[in-house]
Amino acid sequence: MNYVKDEKGNAAIFMLWLLGMVAIVFILTINIVKVYIVKEHASLSVEQAAIAGTAALLERTKKAVENYDTRPTSDLLYIADRNLQISLDGASVGQLIESKKNDYMANGMDEGDALVKAVNKLLPERINRSPYLKWEMRNQLGLSSSDAYHIYTPAIMNIIADNKARTEDTEPTLSTTDWRIEVKSTVRFKSIADNKFITAFIDDLPQRGYGPKLIYLEDVYTGTIVFPTP
Repeated sequence: MNYVKDEKGNAAIFMLWLLGMVAIVFILTINIVKVYIVKEHASLSVEQAAIAGTAALLERTKKAVENYDTRPTSDLLYIADRNLQISLDGASVGQLIESKKNDYMANGMDEGDALVKAVNKLLPERINRSPYLKWEMRNQLGLSSSDAYHIYTPAIMNIIADNKARTEDTEPTLSTTDWRIEVKSTVRFKSIADNKFITAFIDDLPQRGYGPKLIYLEDVYTGTIVFPTP
């Protein structure tokens, strides 16, 4: 009879141990899933931030093109340069970009990607043959690539803050190798613990996001601007 009682006690201890192991495995599994979710969210945040920064540069690019096409001026050389562009292309720079963008959209591309592809296709040649267009670009985007930091950074930080990532760890840059915005940031991970077998910990998970390449920026920022002389 005593033997049976001992067996029941051993079974109870075994069940408690088994339940403890199941609880530990459950907590570990939850933490692994949580790490994955947090990393995916962080990755999406920096990608969105890089795209937002790129959009800010594209807005300034469109403004530069608009200024070049329509700016009232008494500078006859500026007017002659603008007329030369139209005679060579059959349309203004802005009209060419809009037409090319619509062509890409007609083939199923979304508007943002279509605009990026259009400006990358059309602007380099025209920036290089028109000092006034290049001047308008630098006027809007900054005299150097480092000056553009003040244009794209606010848009990036807004997205990072909205997605609960860490603005204090966020480092946006404009790569002068790939000519795209790169965003480095972190998101804080807090583990789940039972405070008995598994202790809680906090870790900052690093992530990088990249915007599309804006290859025309190389033509904006390289070389000097040489205006024609009368």
